[in-house]
Amino acid sequence: MNTPLVKRAYNLGLKAVPNFAEVLSEGQIAYYEEHLDELQAALRRGFIIPTLETAAIIESAPPALFKASETDLDYWLDQTQKYAKKHLGVTIDLRKRFNIPAELPWKSVIPVFDPGNMTNRQMVEKVLKGPGHDVYEETDVMKYAGSDASSDPTLHFIENSIRPNADTMNMSPNYLCETGKSYLRLRGYGLAFAVYHFAKGKPLDPETYTWFPMDRLSDGYVARGRWSPDYRQVRFSWRGPGSRLSFSGARVAMPIPLKP
Repeated sequence: MNTPLVKRAYNLGLKAVPNFAEVLSEGQIAYYEEHLDELQAALRRGFIIPTLETAAIIESAPPALFKASETDLDYWLDQTQKYAKKHLGVTIDLRKRFNIPAELPWKSVIPVFDPGNMTNRQMVEKVLKGPGHDVYEETDVMKYAGSDASSDPTLHFIENSIRPNADTMNMSPNYLCETGKSYLRLRGYGLAFAVYHFAKGKPLDPETYTWFPMDRLSDGYVARGRWSPDYRQVRFSWRGPGSRLSFSGARVAMPIPLKP
């Protein structure tokens, strides 16, 4: 970058600092203290706090797409198939069974394959405890919505990241549901965790929580999951649907259709 330009921008920033306290509200300052990754976008559009309306405008541009052939998708599909055969007793060719897209919204994905005959309880016992992971349940995982088997096999792609999607952090489960996006569910999280650990020997969410916005108890409380380094456990707990936490987000799940 041009050094004189950097100096000019730095000096301009110093002149702008005294105006922040007079122009920005306490809420705006608090929001951007917790969302430093949004500062560049805020400089372009103004230091507004994104709402459902502004988010729709901000996200109106189509997402960048990556050619699947130029990503590591083949590696991850192979790892998922190896995991399914070894730990689920399922032999499947995901490329032949599902319509794998030619383009992806992320540079790398984790395939989440559900054979269709598995409940939340079977996921915990077979997918997680089977390979040796300890599991904690604040509430029986069968009490959440979506706990029964799906009957048909399903495949979803999520971003290959140990953290939830960046743009979902500090968003409540209720807000996430209002976006209309498809998010990873509790059973899918167990499958994703197991495949990722199988391939890389590392856990998901050692410092964060993943919300499952659609997986709710009868009183409305929402499921979430993480890996606890202290307890060496995959932990499933719950919290209020309006909770906004800087260390919690969700994982967008891209459904991959079955071939006819």
